[in-house]
Amino acid sequence: MIVVQAGSLGEPASRLLAAVAARGHELHARPEAAAASAQPVPDGAPVVLAVSDGPFVLDAAGALRALGQSDVRLLVISRLGSHPDARVPALQRLWRLEEHARSLGLPALTLRLAPLVGPDTPLWRKLRSRPALPRGGRKILNPVAQSDAVETLLRALDGRAAWEGWYEVAGPDPVSLAELRDLATSTFGRMDGEWEPPLEEMAEHRLAESEPWAAHFGIVPTPLGALAPGAAR
Repeated sequence: MIVVQAGSLGEPASRLLAAVAARGHELHARPEAAAASAQPVPDGAPVVLAVSDGPFVLDAAGALRALGQSDVRLLVISRLGSHPDARVPALQRLWRLEEHARSLGLPALTLRLAPLVGPDTPLWRKLRSRPALPRGGRKILNPVAQSDAVETLLRALDGRAAWEGWYEVAGPDPVSLAELRDLATSTFGRMDGEWEPPLEEMAEHRLAESEPWAAHFGIVPTPLGALAPGAAR
């Protein structure tokens, strides 16, 4: 499958698409929504247009016109907390992007990502450094293994899941931010991470529903304990 990255997507979307490209899918970067790409897309080839929250709100319709393809699907890489009344502007922008994608009448798949965790993720590396946590780390989250998010994209692109609807890509086990920090600090590795998503976005997270995502994509979510096998939970 050919994936066209429309604009500068920001993280974690760009990182996930790079992982997909490393697994054999063709990735084309278009620095602006309607700009001519240095990597031309073959005529008639099925294309997935990937959009997310980067430095600007994407003109998805302009990007589609620029592609000029007949078989185009939309992949919206969103984040938990996306809502028209969100306090964080980025989450409001993501909601508008989701709505815009749905209005275009094309096959569209929206993935709302929970905080991505795993030994090499920015959040895990940040938590390894034992940072101070807001409210003592009592905030409850539904983090998901980054490997599960990558597998979700692969199954969508390979045709193993229907290209429709929106899903919360989130782990089934709620955990406090403090507990997540304890898991991270039980592992060894780099400590040069960052809050991904930002703390103000995490503050808006509600408990997620992982079952629809897991069932639709046929995924068994990775237990958090598997990311830190030596930790006592």
